[in-house]
Amino acid sequence: MGGGRPGVVTEPDGPSFGLLGPVAAVGADGSALALGPPRRRAVLAALLVHAGAGLTVDELVALLWRDVVPASAGTMVHNAVAGLRRTLEPAGRSGEPGILVTRGGRYTLLVDPERVDATGFERLLADGRRLLRSAPERASRTLADALALWRGPALAGVEEAFARDAAARWDELRVTCAELRLDAELRAGRHARVVAEAEDLLRRHPTRETVCAHLMVALYRGGRQAEALNAYHAVRRTLADELGLRPGPELRRLQAAVLRQGPELDRDGPVDGVAAGTPPRRRGCLPAPLGSFVGRTGAAGRIAMLLGEHRLVTLSGPGGAGKTRLALESARLAEDAGAEVFFVPLAPCSDPDLVVQTVAESVGARADAGRDLVETVAAALSGADAVLLLDNCEHLLDACAGVARALLATAGRVRVLATSREPLGVPGEQVRPVGPLPLAGSGEGWRRIAGCDAVRLFAARAASARPGFAVTAENAELVLEVCRRLDGLPLALELAAARAASMPLAELAARLHDRFRLLAGAARGGDPRHHGLAPAVAWSVDLLTGAERELLLRLAVFPGSFDLAAAEALGAGGAVPAGDVALALARLVHRSVVRLDDEPGGGGRYRLLETTREFARSVWAPGAGAGLRRRHAEYHLGRASEAERHLFRAASGRWLTRLHRDRADLRAALGWAFGPGGDREAGVRLVRCLWHYWDLRGARAEGLRWVHAALDGVGGAAAGPDGVDTGRPADRIPLLSAAALLHLGRAEFDRTSACAAEQLVLARAGGDRAGEGDALAMAATVAWARGRYDQARLLYEDAVAALLDGGDLWRAAMAEAQLGRLHRDRGEPDAAWLVARRSLAHAEEAGEELARGLALDVLASLEQRWGDPAEARRLVGRALGRYRLVRYREGEASALHLAGRIALGAGDRGAARAAFERSLRVFREIGHRAGAAGALEGLAAVAGEGADGAEAADLLGAAAALRTEIGVPRPA
Repeated sequence: MGGGRPGVVTEPDGPSFGLLGPVAAVGADGSALALGPPRRRAVLAALLVHAGAGLTVDELVALLWRDVVPASAGTMVHNAVAGLRRTLEPAGRSGEPGILVTRGGRYTLLVDPERVDATGFERLLADGRRLLRSAPERASRTLADALALWRGPALAGVEEAFARDAAARWDELRVTCAELRLDAELRAGRHARVVAEAEDLLRRHPTRETVCAHLMVALYRGGRQAEALNAYHAVRRTLADELGLRPGPELRRLQAAVLRQGPELDRDGPVDGVAAGTPPRRRGCLPAPLGSFVGRTGAAGRIAMLLGEHRLVTLSGPGGAGKTRLALESARLAEDAGAEVFFVPLAPCSDPDLVVQTVAESVGARADAGRDLVETVAAALSGADAVLLLDNCEHLLDACAGVARALLATAGRVRVLATSREPLGVPGEQVRPVGPLPLAGSGEGWRRIAGCDAVRLFAARAASARPGFAVTAENAELVLEVCRRLDGLPLALELAAARAASMPLAELAARLHDRFRLLAGAARGGDPRHHGLAPAVAWSVDLLTGAERELLLRLAVFPGSFDLAAAEALGAGGAVPAGDVALALARLVHRSVVRLDDEPGGGGRYRLLETTREFARSVWAPGAGAGLRRRHAEYHLGRASEAERHLFRAASGRWLTRLHRDRADLRAALGWAFGPGGDREAGVRLVRCLWHYWDLRGARAEGLRWVHAALDGVGGAAAGPDGVDTGRPADRIPLLSAAALLHLGRAEFDRTSACAAEQLVLARAGGDRAGEGDALAMAATVAWARGRYDQARLLYEDAVAALLDGGDLWRAAMAEAQLGRLHRDRGEPDAAWLVARRSLAHAEEAGEELARGLALDVLASLEQRWGDPAEARRLVGRALGRYRLVRYREGEASALHLAGRIALGAGDRGAARAAFERSLRVFREIGHRAGAAGALEGLAAVAGEGADGAEAADLLGAAAALRTEIGVPRPA
């Protein structure tokens, strides 16, 4: 255990967390972090209990308030999260990834699971179970280490229902851990040591029959037969008085063995062997693992627990996802808990009629004349607590389902654990999907990358093949890229790790475009499907019907996720009529070939694993790929064109969201359009649909790549009097406008000016007043950024007039808002109010959220400077809401900066610092250097108010360096 308070696991690179006791956090230096009031602790507990999934504000509200929800619940959650961030991400970490982040509207803690004591406890418990039979002394030490992590009742002090449920589960595991440790001590021959511990545990849990059994054996072996019988009678009375039950058969048989002084009680050994008073149980001879079990923390234990509650559990998932290995680990835990486990490998079996025979051979049952073989197997297992592991059922589904159904109906204590690429479809079946291993995000820091399950597996297998291999700060991103390209599939990772023994990591990553040839033959022995990646995928594809296979090949054209409408548009044809696509797609999901990801509101998107997609593309017929890519691009041009018609109106947010969901498809369509054999005209039309989306989402570098490709595509030989290319001006003007805007967002003012100048010439030559006004507005913004305020004012005024004359109300509102800001910065309140109110009126008339947000933002800044601070807070809140509707992060950061200034003016330094810090984080994330400089200056002002001159000077110095770098002076 690391430093800090007992029971809280610590590491040197970030805080660690304790749930096994009062909720606690320990800093990297080992000191306890002050978590603050109970609600903040409850929020932290909820985020840790739901680690990995993240929680929305609404979900947190539902967890924290079950009955009466106060109107300010959302605000209280936001405040609690802000307080936790201040505690967990102290000053000095601003350049590093956050610990408590917001992703997709969800708060998520980016914490290595091993830095949470509950996760460490479950891992040690699983390790202790595994070692129980083979190394009982090691098991005892491991289980003792697990128990030492506890500091009191789990989640003590957090009273919400979610905490009670989680605490009940962990408290039960704590008792189980203590029972297993007693078992390990008995197996190690230390029966005298067990007595006191078992008596204490039984006092606290007087109905635990397993503890009573351990105590009885320990007392008997210590020559205390009468006391062993007394322990039995005490538990029997307690069970009768409190629960109206009698002891179970195992405990009753143990009592009988004590009474007759059975010789089996005299030898050291497990309680479960002697308690039954019967010969040792049969073993199913589970195959020995070839390597350590890595990843899926706690999954095997959860499946073993599920198998204790349900008689049929199926692990379903794509080939290579690790279903068999996870099932074996779960079966071992069931075996450790007393079950007889029988492993039935069905991959080599190709005849459905031989499934029953294969099961019988695994169980050791022989056919009886005149008796059905299933009945013989059921009779052989009759009365036994048995688990039948049916491995690889997908090619024999009907036969496997029939055997499982028959055994579950006739052998009352038999349970079935199956692995299959699709469920068996038997009533009562509990299906647990097994997908790829989790991956860290790029840029999360090398320690977090090294700690994610996929990278841990790759590193463990690579170290086995090439001793000394380790994930380091230098290679972590490259290892993550390999794991990401291989979808986090355990089989693919193990094959790639084997290749890493003879190939530099950079070369391995560079050659993954040909992954099937690269990884062929990387492993030997065992299942032939696991000798390479292609056989594993081909096995799944070969099980599909002709129509399903045809649909899969068409779906491979999608580079990422897709919705049902897109699948129906591009998947129909040949053996798959348009009306059958949805059902065929559902069957592909059922067979684990396609994944369905749920979305809020009941929606969902489908996706192929990259490995499946590449395999499908590798078997495309000659010429099929070109036709599919053309259809794909044309379809998404239609979707983008439909969205573009709604982007400058009310409710544009949902259309921007739709474009964002389609972003991988749009990139692929652009790549095809501007590539060899593509359609450049289609590419130009697509660029004209997407520039606004790129600007709002801050994807300006990507947008400029395609905008300039489109400009090259519409160029002509004709030149105007100024030497400017005037070929196809109707196409060039919107593209030049997009280029100027995107360059402006990157503070590339020379390029902005060049594009705006060309646009101005073309617009004036063609009488395009709106295009002229847009170019003038761009030139005005550049002049303002360079401190040429008089020039900027004149240009903005001319721009607004031209835009209104040309009927472009949206751009006019945007230019007026900027002009209002300029008047504000020049200290001209009357002109600023006039123009800003006119901007809001035009924005409301246009109905688009960005323009409305910008106008409200400017009006809030005027109230902050010359008006009512309360009204300023109200207006900036409205502006933030408008920006967030269209996910305009730059506007959000600007409004947060203004909120910081408003709070600072009101003397609320804490709120001001929090707002400036959030503003700085967003500006840095989107690469807006001028905005980041302004946020640093805001933080300097907060430090100055707190009389921290040194910090203020450092912050101002950092801001000045940024402004010098981009050539933007500090506003007056």
